[in-house]
Amino acid sequence: MKRIRLLVLLGVIAVALPFGLLSGIAKATGGDSSLTINQNAQYDINGNIIHVGLRARCPASPLFGTIHVHVTQYPPETPVQADGDSLVKEVVCDGQTHSVGASILNPEPYGFDAGRAYATAEFVSGGTATAARWINIIVMPG
Repeated sequence: MKRIRLLVLLGVIAVALPFGLLSGIAKATGGDSSLTINQNAQYDINGNIIHVGLRARCPASPLFGTIHVHVTQYPPETPVQADGDSLVKEVVCDGQTHSVGASILNPEPYGFDAGRAYATAEFVSGGTATAARWINIIVMPG
């Protein structure tokens, strides 16, 4: 009987885990903060800069929250692995969800290309929230 309960519990965890990873949403450990990474990012300036959209919320506070974003793109999307980080982005903590844009810089000679990439983000406010997901880097029509 214990073995059946354990198998059921493991089955529920196995089903729930991918949904949590694919959603790109994570709740903060120290409060009611949340962070979401948008599915699409915008390609800019020969691939050395991309723009990633996020949605962030933190409880009302006189202090602001900060977000750091890291993006990695692997071959065959780009000739060599491309990595980049954002500058720290500040977010108003007023209990409302805010759209936030983060510019990711890849200083290497080979930048990002249009296609899939993996983005991670950390949001520090009263607590810490993290998010990770596969994103699509798209070239915006000019």
